[in-house]
Amino acid sequence: MTTRRILVTGSRKWGDVHRIRSVLAYHRVAFPDAILVHGNARGADRIAAQIWKSWGLPTEAHPVTNTEWAVNRGAGHARNRRMIEAGADICLAFIRNNSPGSTHCARWAMDAGIPTYLHVHTDS
Repeated sequence: MTTRRILVTGSRKWGDVHRIRSVLAYHRVAFPDAILVHGNARGADRIAAQIWKSWGLPTEAHPVTNTEWAVNRGAGHARNRRMIEAGADICLAFIRNNSPGSTHCARWAMDAGIPTYLHVHTDS
């Protein structure tokens, strides 16, 4: 049996910790052996990783280094593409105000056939 992989993508300005915790709690029951794959960006990615780790569960971070940003302003998109290509069983996307990085990542996950669950917040 292979270990399940849950890909999280989200806005850097996402602040609703309770919503992330609730969504992760559901998937923790469904996939108790899962690894949480994330981009390690501030906001939703780090919130999700901290919650997952607090439950004693494994995470897999895919950060973009300062050097990568300096060389390529599209480094975040390239990182998202690499995470999707590495494979995932599901994608949880926490998108605030149509954030471009997480929106693109969710779209690419869907295009790759990964079941993707959108959690959207729009400021009024």
